[in-house]
Amino acid sequence: MIRDIRIFPEARRLEMKFMGGVSIQDRLDTLALVAPLVASQALDRILVNFSAAWHEPALEKGGVPFEETLRQTGEYAGCRIALVSRPHHYAAPKHDGVSGLGFAFQCFSGRHAALAWLDAP
Repeated sequence: MIRDIRIFPEARRLEMKFMGGVSIQDRLDTLALVAPLVASQALDRILVNFSAAWHEPALEKGGVPFEETLRQTGEYAGCRIALVSRPHHYAAPKHDGVSGLGFAFQCFSGRHAALAWLDAP
């Protein structure tokens, strides 16, 4: 797994891009690395890009959705989080549970649409 993490302070945005095979542990490690950056730099817009990644080992069903992992860390409360091309289709957030996550969350098929949503008032 290769990850690219970029901070855009003027936009209060952090972008994570995953490339190649990504395990659940890779997700957890990256979120642990990024959480202090989000807090210390007052970033409230997060873009997580999986467009060049896949889940490894492959998940047939089940697993922990990425947004649940974000919620459990507690560092993302109040953020807007855009997820581009999630690596597994079964984990789409249910609309009745999204409000309980503590942050706004939306899935997108492309980066431009995700950025437009993140930057919207």
